[in-house]
Amino acid sequence: MHARSIGREAVAGVIVGLSAIIYALSYGALLFSGSLAPFIGYGITITLITAVIGALFGWFSERSFIAGPDSNTTSVLASLLAGLDALSLSGEHRLNLAIGTVFLTSLVSAAAFYAVAQARLSNLVRYIPFSVMAGFLASTGWLMASGAFNIISGTPLTLTGFEKFLVNPVRPELAFGIVVAGILHALSRRVSAALLIPMTMFVITLAVNLFLTSGVCQEAFCSRETWMFPPMQNLQWRAPWAVTWRGEDLHYLLANLPAMLVVSFVGLLTVLISVASLEMNYHKEFDLNKVLKTHTGLAILTAGLGGFFGLVSIGRTMLNKQTGGGAIAGTVAAAMCVAMLFGAGPLVTYVPKAALGGLVLFLGSGMLKQWLWDQRRATRPVEFLQIFLILGLVVNYGFLVGFSAGLLIACVVFVVSYSRVPLADLATNLSLFTSSVVRPEQEAETLRARGARTLLYRLSGYVFFGSASKIDAVFQTLDRAVEGVVIDFSKVSAIDSSAIGVFQRILRRYRDKPIRFYLVHAPVNEASVRSIVGPFKDGGRVAMFASLDQAVETAEDGIIAAWGSATATPLAFLESTADREIFLRYCELRHVRAGALLCEENDRSAELFFIESGSLEVIKAAGSTAAIRLAKLHKGAMVGELAFYTGDARTASIAAETDSSIYVLHAAALERLRVDHPALSRRFDHMVIQKLSNALTRTNKLVAMFQ
Repeated sequence: MHARSIGREAVAGVIVGLSAIIYALSYGALLFSGSLAPFIGYGITITLITAVIGALFGWFSERSFIAGPDSNTTSVLASLLAGLDALSLSGEHRLNLAIGTVFLTSLVSAAAFYAVAQARLSNLVRYIPFSVMAGFLASTGWLMASGAFNIISGTPLTLTGFEKFLVNPVRPELAFGIVVAGILHALSRRVSAALLIPMTMFVITLAVNLFLTSGVCQEAFCSRETWMFPPMQNLQWRAPWAVTWRGEDLHYLLANLPAMLVVSFVGLLTVLISVASLEMNYHKEFDLNKVLKTHTGLAILTAGLGGFFGLVSIGRTMLNKQTGGGAIAGTVAAAMCVAMLFGAGPLVTYVPKAALGGLVLFLGSGMLKQWLWDQRRATRPVEFLQIFLILGLVVNYGFLVGFSAGLLIACVVFVVSYSRVPLADLATNLSLFTSSVVRPEQEAETLRARGARTLLYRLSGYVFFGSASKIDAVFQTLDRAVEGVVIDFSKVSAIDSSAIGVFQRILRRYRDKPIRFYLVHAPVNEASVRSIVGPFKDGGRVAMFASLDQAVETAEDGIIAAWGSATATPLAFLESTADREIFLRYCELRHVRAGALLCEENDRSAELFFIESGSLEVIKAAGSTAAIRLAKLHKGAMVGELAFYTGDARTASIAAETDSSIYVLHAAALERLRVDHPALSRRFDHMVIQKLSNALTRTNKLVAMFQ
């Protein structure tokens, strides 16, 4: 590496190391409070060991990642250790049980991390809405700013901190820290962070130390206790394997296993959210399962050394990244924490609180600007309000409450928004929407006249109570003339239990009325649709189908059967029996078995087919999947006219669905008909043109409905 890169990594490591040490001091004090307060030296040692291992995280993951003790897990573990206050234990016994609890909690958390990573469930966090992530990042910025105020003057941005400030509002060190942050903000657009931050920190550290030793300032305003960090003393350590256990201790630890699982859950959630949030700052995607496995290994190592499992820290990671640091900077930070453990605590007394606090304030306010202020125009008002609410909840109640409430708010907003989206992406009737069956003109006319009384609704997306209730509202006002309803669920991803109940209520409402229901399912929701149909399947008025085309065909057959239609005959365009006999002399009668192909896709067959009896299907290959039925034709229908007239290759295959008798007209025979009987051939040409025109009109209507 170049000397410049080494220097940048070293400076970044010093800054991150100082930040890690300060956090370790505060978390150690939080961990061993109450009846454990006399052993605070052990608590600080535990968090410093955690900081040492966490600072090396970048060697096993993203280079600039820094892990360490985290406020969420530390506060939950501290409440678990606070339960020792209620036990009548000696000081030594209490200490041993506390160390054992920390050790076992780290191992339980490591097991939880590994289980989730092995099951590859980490990516579920990517489904968290943007507003929740942005609220999480904005909250991190606020807490960094609050931590900066606490570092400088012991007055965090809380109600308690404000009360302390009012008791003593004259805080020159706090004002100086704000000035430092302002200088960094002013220069950050002109100077790179890799150069700006170390230079500013060096100049401020040197200036403050020279000023305090000059004797110019009064002691009341310039005491070292006000401007500098106190030395670290009386650190103590006890290895987990050296702890003396008693029989009742095992019972206590097993009884608190659920609480340890809560700590591991909070840690798991914090890791996934933190790394997913960092993706938004890094503009890249990380392997969350790999990150969790790295946490697993380091948690086991940390526990074995007498520490507590650490988590990737957004604040310290961003501090490392913006100061130009990487894994080497993490090593420098780890070395500084090790030095603290082995007696280098007095060196901290030369670092001004305003220098480190001003830097943290600069980074925290920058995150606040990016993820709160800038989002007021980049997001919808409802999303910006969610971000603001999550920030307020985190500030007052902590990350876990803020995140949980944010998810709840996002879910409510989603349900409300989704319930307003039209559930049916197609709503029509069978006078406009027809099946693939090509019917004789008499039957087609019946469907045009009576098809409007059979409604069709094609649903899509996820159907839950809110969206299904809208369909229920539609069915409460059905016209009395309605004879049938087709409900297509084939584009529905899932149907929840409450929605199943809504659809059953619809069917129950019309159980005693002459309305038929045709329900279409897909493989993914077949069981749900069967549950809807279940109580009504014996009535004969509710039926299930695997495709919309089958359902519509069945509904059409019902309309035709109910309202009657003349029997279809081949060559119905011919006006007399004599014309029919003449035309058939130019055709070939062919008998085909069910499944036999009359012609195949891409053939250049110069033949036209008229169905005398039976039925044919027009099918098209669909790659590796089953062939698609484009049309079904019964007695009296004609098929194959397009390729017959254009001479192009056939665009689909024609097969016999049942045993059939077919009249075949060859191109050469039609040419002879034009010479021998020109008037008859003109009527035939007119019939073909009319058929093609009707097909085009039907296609245009379908296209208009689907737009």
